[in-house]
Amino acid sequence: EVVSALAAEAGTAIENAHLLATTRAAEANHRLLLESTGEGIYGLDRDGLCSFINQAGAAMLGYQPEEILGKNMHELIHHTKQDGSPYPLDACPIIRACRTKPHCRMDDEVLWRRDGSSFPAEYAAHPILDEGRITGAVVTFTDITARKQTEQTFRSLVEGTAGTVGESFFR
Repeated sequence: EVVSALAAEAGTAIENAHLLATTRAAEANHRLLLESTGEGIYGLDRDGLCSFINQAGAAMLGYQPEEILGKNMHELIHHTKQDGSPYPLDACPIIRACRTKPHCRMDDEVLWRRDGSSFPAEYAAHPILDEGRITGAVVTFTDITARKQTEQTFRSLVEGTAGTVGESFFR
C-alpha cells in the first residue's frame, strides 16, 4: 500500500512538473510574440493601471518596462491633448475600452514621453474579456510622426499647385 501511495504521489508530482513546464513555455512564447513587433503593446486593468508593456512600447515612451508596470497610463502618457489642454479621464477612449467595451482606433492624438515631449500616435484599444466580463484593455500604438510630416508635405504641395495638379488630382 505504501509503495502504491508513493507511486501515485510521484505520478502527481511528474504531472504537475509537466504542467508547470508547459505553462512556462507558453508564457515565454507569448512574451516573444509581444517583443517581436515594432508597435507598442500594453495591457491595462479596469483601473487603467499597466499590467504589461513590451520593450518597443516602453522605448517609444522613454521608459524601461518595469518603470511603467502598475502605473496609471492615462496620467503617465495620455493626460494632455495636443493643444496643451487637459485630457479628461472620462473622455479617454482607452479608458472607455477598459470599462464599457467599445473598442477604438485613433490617429489624431498624441502620447507623452517621459521627458515631457509628445508624439503623434495611432493607437487602438480593445477590451479584454474574460467570460464576457471586461477585465481591462489591450492597447497597441505607434509613433506616426513621419506619416504626419508626409501628409503635411503633400497638403502643402497640393495647396501650392491649386488650379493645376491639385484640382485635377482631387476630381
